[in-house]
Amino acid sequence: MLKGSFLETHYYSFLEKTFVPVLVKLKLRPNHLSIMGLISSVISGICFAFSPFWGGVFALLSGLFDTLDGSLARSTGQTKKAGAFLDSVLDRYTELVIFLGIWTYFYRINYHIHLVSLLIILILFGSLMVSYTRARAEGLGEKCMVGAFQRAERIILLGCTGIINLFYPNPGIVFAILWVFLIGTNTTALWRFFHVLRNLKRQGR
Repeated sequence: MLKGSFLETHYYSFLEKTFVPVLVKLKLRPNHLSIMGLISSVISGICFAFSPFWGGVFALLSGLFDTLDGSLARSTGQTKKAGAFLDSVLDRYTELVIFLGIWTYFYRINYHIHLVSLLIILILFGSLMVSYTRARAEGLGEKCMVGAFQRAERIILLGCTGIINLFYPNPGIVFAILWVFLIGTNTTALWRFFHVLRNLKRQGR
């Protein structure tokens, strides 16, 4: 939904005008930011287990680092396949550790833990398939950017959920968001699957 949109274009333009010059002066490289994003996500997972608010804050911070590494790479001509591969792999670990923290939160308060466990497994499955369908499609020479629950949307929703919890400290809110993730990730994965399959059949491939 955000990919290729007006919001994304202006967001990256803002990053390149404000943050990127500072990062260049600090002599940071894109891979440094990718690692910082992973560290932020680990902190986010730990925080979610005890304080969803801070978990949300660090989730958004990890998302910021994730977008900054790409902006820095493009602005400084450091776009390399190795860096893109590293970033993609770390993105998967990012979501894994954050949802592990969310699971720990529900485990600590003993809130529908069996159902939460099932939801999180299915969410991670859906998230993985969202990424896999795009990667496999691009390997076949097909663009696959459709779907309303891509990584940016997922990180923003995780961050907002944690922040909302500060004002409404009710586990039911976080629990409800898990259902949104369950539907959103798996629907997006199926959307991409049928989108690419239809395009390939139309081309006779």
